Amino acid sequence: MGRKRKKALSTGRDDSSSKAAMSEAIEPSSSAIRASKNKLPLPLDSSSSQHVKQDVNKISRSMLIKLYNFCTRRPKTNEELSVVVSMFGVYLNRKDSYSMKPKGWVSDMVILAAGKLMMEEEKATNGAVTRHIFSPQFMNKVKWDLNLSNEDSYKTWSIEDVSQFILPGKLGYEIYQCKLIFAPTLFEEHWSCYVLEPKEKTLYVLDSMHDRLSASKKNLDDATKRRFEELLVLMDPGSTKENASITLVYADVPRQQNIHDCGIYVLKYLEIWDGSIKWEDKTMPDYEYKEIVEFRQHLLCGWVQHPKNEVREEILKAAGVWGKLG
Repeated sequence: MGRKRKKALSTGRDDSSSKAAMSEAIEPSSSAIRASKNKLPLPLDSSSSQHVKQDVNKISRSMLIKLYNFCTRRPKTNEELSVVVSMFGVYLNRKDSYSMKPKGWVSDMVILAAGKLMMEEEKATNGAVTRHIFSPQFMNKVKWDLNLSNEDSYKTWSIEDVSQFILPGKLGYEIYQCKLIFAPTLFEEHWSCYVLEPKEKTLYVLDSMHDRLSASKKNLDDATKRRFEELLVLMDPGSTKENASITLVYADVPRQQNIHDCGIYVLKYLEIWDGSIKWEDKTMPDYEYKEIVEFRQHLLCGWVQHPKNEVREEILKAAGVWGKLG
């Protein structure tokens, strides 16, 4: 289920002892060279090296948990709007980061931020966006229009209705050329996701509670299918109303084991789902509760530590982990 609610300064000493030490470091004395020749080489102690690495990992892990706990503690009223992540035009405040605590219902701003940051990462890595992710506001419009209309007053979308979501001038690319188009959806206090594959004209429903479809959710599925058909005509110059028919498919994805992790499953869809069978006979792996909690930690802490996070230093210092994370 889910619900709505968002830089080492050297201090050198100019004295004879420091100069001697520096000289010795740069050009060892002949006695030092002779002494080194008489020494047997030390064996490489792989176990010691491994222990050091494990200790470093333990410290980094404990600092990561400390940062996560800081960001997900219940904010005081005057802290709710203080920003913990600010980059690429996305802002997450303490109220949003609190929703990433274990068993927390993730906020719509977390979903929006995840989508924006995943697309920015893909663009930086591959030079193009192939997995477009709508903000939750897109499906809010679909729901709003569904509530306002009935079959007698149904209004087909025009470009003006959806320009903010699909125009290349706003996105920087042609959306219909993307391999997949994701539409995370909050409906009846539950997060799910629609995924359009434009070339195949297939609309997938990814829902971690797919075996509990309500009549109203089925109505939304049908309405979303129809809106995506209209969207195809508006996005793709080669599409017409006659050849834009879409097939609706309910994807077999793992079922959540509780009432609060649906938003996390949607974040995993946005991250890795591509419709191919990779985990036995499924398109997504099953997750244990521990894995879900770790995903919450790594995702939120990754955003806070991101080099482009404008409040990164401020938050890491406030959490007491500045300079301590490996």
